[in-house]
Amino acid sequence: MKRILMWAGVLAAAGCLAGCIRMARVPLDEEDVRIAGKLGIQEDHLGHLKYKPLYRMTPQQVDRYLAYLYEKEPNLQKRIVHIGRKNLGQPYEIYLLGEFPYELYDPQPLYELRKSDCVVFSEHTYAMALSRNWREFFRTLQRIRYKDGEIGMLTRNHYTIADWDRNNRWLMEDITRAVGGEETAPLHQVVDRAKFFSKHGIGQDIPKEEVSDCYVPREVILKNMDKLDDGDFVNVIRGSQRSQYAGHTGLISKGPNGETYFLHSTPPKVREEPLAEYLERTKERTLGMKFLRPRSEELKNFSIFAME
Repeated sequence: MKRILMWAGVLAAAGCLAGCIRMARVPLDEEDVRIAGKLGIQEDHLGHLKYKPLYRMTPQQVDRYLAYLYEKEPNLQKRIVHIGRKNLGQPYEIYLLGEFPYELYDPQPLYELRKSDCVVFSEHTYAMALSRNWREFFRTLQRIRYKDGEIGMLTRNHYTIADWDRNNRWLMEDITRAVGGEETAPLHQVVDRAKFFSKHGIGQDIPKEEVSDCYVPREVILKNMDKLDDGDFVNVIRGSQRSQYAGHTGLISKGPNGETYFLHSTPPKVREEPLAEYLERTKERTLGMKFLRPRSEELKNFSIFAME
């Protein structure tokens, strides 16, 4: 009987602790209270959402938090960094998303909140920062992930430089030359989409494409970090002097004194680290980076549904 009572006490304490964790919240300022009233969100609930990491939220909670954040922070680039940091600690797992239930070639779902890889983290962050609610987020995510927002294995932006960067010119401006100046290095990549799609038995009529672009070498980035800003999209360039490709992605974030950080999903979880330290830590495989900047002014009153 004593053992039963002991375990009952342990379980009760654990339940109380779990309840306290679930209800943990941060204080609201006057602006938060005003927004909560405007949006019809209970103040205690908003305080809890401000405390809770995004990757632990339900879609319903994400819906309310995006409405709050869009009202609270008018600056797109700051919203991008806020969303990225709200996912710090999110577990890493590669190859998370597919086209199910639209197609069956890749049966993974169209979104994922609990985990991320580098591309999923970047795409979800930009889509959330552009959106006022879940419906806008989900549709914007597909517009970012697929050429013209058309969901399909063949239209997904598989290749970062040849597909993602190119098909998201509505969202991003390439600032690589502005950052590197005359010290940018040439980039050459042969994209063989037919080979990539061959395991699915599709796309065999797609010819190879030679991509010519440029990147900022690692040592040049260190001299030009002041030219980078919150929310800039990073293509980490890998390969050899003969052929290069984007092997990793992430975001630029700035510290309170102008420090430059790299915010990205990498094993084992989303992290934010000084850009210079990342470049040093990965110098054996990082040739340099390409940089793209969100078109903040053009997207100030963005609505995904106005594009359709």
